[in-house]
Amino acid sequence: MIDLLIKNALFRGQSVDVAISKGLFTAIHPAGEHAYEARQTIDASNKLLRAPFYNTHTHHAMTLLRGIDDHCALMDWLQRVIWPREAKLTPDAVYAGTRLAILESIKSGCVGFNDMYFHQPQILRAAQEMGVRAQVGLMYMNQVSHHIENEATLALRESLPPTLRLSIAPHALYTTTRKQLEALATFAQEQQLPIHTHAAETLTECAIAKNEFHAESPIRYLDACGLLSETTVLAHCCHLDDVDRNILAQRGCFIAHCPHSNLKLASGTFDFVKAHAAGIKVTIGTDGAASNNSLSMIAETKTAALLAKATAGQPNALPLEVIDHAVTDVAAAALGFPNAGKIEVGAEADLLLIDLKAPTFVGPGNPDANFLYAGDSSVVDTVICAGRILMLHQHVDGEEEILASARAAARQLQ
Repeated sequence: MIDLLIKNALFRGQSVDVAISKGLFTAIHPAGEHAYEARQTIDASNKLLRAPFYNTHTHHAMTLLRGIDDHCALMDWLQRVIWPREAKLTPDAVYAGTRLAILESIKSGCVGFNDMYFHQPQILRAAQEMGVRAQVGLMYMNQVSHHIENEATLALRESLPPTLRLSIAPHALYTTTRKQLEALATFAQEQQLPIHTHAAETLTECAIAKNEFHAESPIRYLDACGLLSETTVLAHCCHLDDVDRNILAQRGCFIAHCPHSNLKLASGTFDFVKAHAAGIKVTIGTDGAASNNSLSMIAETKTAALLAKATAGQPNALPLEVIDHAVTDVAAAALGFPNAGKIEVGAEADLLLIDLKAPTFVGPGNPDANFLYAGDSSVVDTVICAGRILMLHQHVDGEEEILASARAAARQLQ
């Protein structure tokens, strides 16, 4: 008896049946080849089977601040618009905003996120209840904040399910000191925790690295502090030179490219093609909903692909398989789940079923390409994470209560 059987799904041009047990893919066969007894069966006729998305940089509870001043640069936006409202945050608000973000993410095919925000036990609570994967940061800034609950979060580490992990998340070089970052690099090694931080996001940040810390670039400064390793995720990286790219490749770092946030805040343009050619592991993130303003990884992936082509000046500069891997198995590895993000026997059973009857899929084009270049949340039919059904035929349990709680929490931050 298997836990879940998915019948008649289109996968790599073939109709297949997929068996799932104990959160893993246990068999993938041509449709009808084997008879299974299953506790639950999903008929996936006219559905595309594919790996889901993993969002490698976000501040999920900022859904409550979506649309707050859409026309200013990063530092002005943080100091004048965001930080005063974040001062009003409560644990309940972070819980409500995180659930709203997870709901939006599930509906657009994303089952994992890399979060850096406040009241972290509530982020973990929301992710566990809703069944998604998450890596949640112990957050560090050189200012005192009762919203940062690092000790309480670290105390939860041993009790977390396999779908939830922690990271060391210094906010950025301009909100920390060198002594603090060097200590965090040592602490991360001792605790065997990955690093997640903003890096080389703006020209202002580059100037701070040079003028205040006497470093040639933010990347070289972070490297000198000992923060760069094969488990480090660096968000944005709009301003890199060849030396920076070589360092990141040598250290084995991940980059979380956030095209919509970079464009909206006019922070700069990340060069995907050069980074990939240098051997850097590039992934995609949405950033927070206040600077995007969507959490759709479908839209983010399309924009990342088109920007890469435009920046390189070549329409063939970024093959489909590269951008697809960036948001699936490479991104899952960045979040600490190296056995997720792929449809194969023995892998973690994370998957999407995409409605091939939608207008997006009329015509002879590659359905995976049509999904990434022309799809939206309306074509995402079913979402499964670690063998658990999170959305079935576009229905998520408890959606109405999640929306009502988030609306109430958002009103309190105005």
